[in-house]
Amino acid sequence: MAEEPITRKIILAAFPFGEDRISLASILRRTNWKLRLIRTFHQARTTLRTVSVGAVISDAQLFDGYSWKDLLHEIQEIMNPPPLIVADRLADERLWAEVLNLGAYDLLTKPFDGTEVLRVMSMACRFHDSQRERMVGSRQTREKRYLDREDRACCG
Repeated sequence: MAEEPITRKIILAAFPFGEDRISLASILRRTNWKLRLIRTFHQARTTLRTVSVGAVISDAQLFDGYSWKDLLHEIQEIMNPPPLIVADRLADERLWAEVLNLGAYDLLTKPFDGTEVLRVMSMACRFHDSQRERMVGSRQTREKRYLDREDRACCG
């Protein structure tokens, strides 16, 4: 049984026209996620800078010649970056290790298995939410420490 998807998340999917897009749309249509399909690195860059994305899933090679590594670098420049899931027909242990070691979230094999896609997307969105909560908690802690220091300095 697949995990229940987190609601109202935008999933950014970078794939050329064809089977992968159709498959993802079919898998995600019964969820509360909104699938935003793009083809190129430049479309991904624009979307990531203008829309809050819960997770990104991308073909290993993008339509315009860029790769998942280029996309990962772009994602890592964002405050609270969404997790990147890479998809490839030749998903082997070498690629899986490279994906994880460079900082992407996971690797999926194509053609997609619906249960696996839902499981990985659910975990990725939960991971992204927990990262955001840690950032907010850390910021609040820093602000509280600063205010406490100010109180001691002023009223000490």
